Amino acid sequence: MIKPRADITRSEILKKAYATLTEPQFEIAAWHPDGDALLPAEQVHFLIHWPMQLASLPPMAIRFKSPDTLGFFIEELTRYRREVWPNCEPVTGENKDRTEVQDVK
Repeated sequence: MIKPRADITRSEILKKAYATLTEPQFEIAAWHPDGDALLPAEQVHFLIHWPMQLASLPPMAIRFKSPDTLGFFIEELTRYRREVWPNCEPVTGENKDRTEVQDVK
């Protein structure tokens, strides 16, 4: 398992939904320091654009500045995907028995 560079706190407490909103829009992009993509990309950005009810809020950005942090995020999403949808098709690189994700090169 890839180890993140920060402390991780997990909670087994189920959280109840408190509002009904339309789906936000997600954007994933490579970030280049020059803004014109002439220099190599240095970060991966995960942006959340809010639905119309929250349009006055700026988009939320999660910036991944290392491959370990992004890898940890992907592993956690994959783990929850298996927990919530156990019968779904495995993702690329995932074992058939679905116990772990393999590195895909």
